[in-house]
Amino acid sequence: MLLNVLRALLPCILLLGTACTSQQASLTDGPPQHLVQSAREFFEAYTRDLRAHNRGRLAQYYDPNGAIIVIAGQRRFYSRAALDTFYRGAWTAPAYFAWDTLAFDSLSSDLVLVTGTFKWLVPERPDTARYIYASILQAVDSGLAIRLEHETPAPRPR
Repeated sequence: MLLNVLRALLPCILLLGTACTSQQASLTDGPPQHLVQSAREFFEAYTRDLRAHNRGRLAQYYDPNGAIIVIAGQRRFYSRAALDTFYRGAWTAPAYFAWDTLAFDSLSSDLVLVTGTFKWLVPERPDTARYIYASILQAVDSGLAIRLEHETPAPRPR
């Protein structure tokens, strides 16, 4: 009798075990241990791919659920798919790119504020443009992702 009960319950136990395992696999394992240092490394990799014009990798730096991007005062939400399409298509890679400054401030256990300025040279233009930059990185799985990015042309020196 007990053997028959165990045989009847075995499929339920296996199904429950599978459900628990797949649920655990989809949970985040928390923010990186050294959040600000991880943010610095994140931007080093982002900069390398930007300079190398790695179109297929650039969207991967943004939150999987999408990001708010503000450029010259124009705010839009972009899904990760839209960002991937943009970087692989209409995006014009810079002829030159460099950060002037970058500062990293931990806002919480899973958010980092990044502020600074950068230089960007549009191909075939004689002058490098300067921008004021801000972004918020959010912990996603065991890494970071851009959740908000803000770029504003810097005023020209007089």
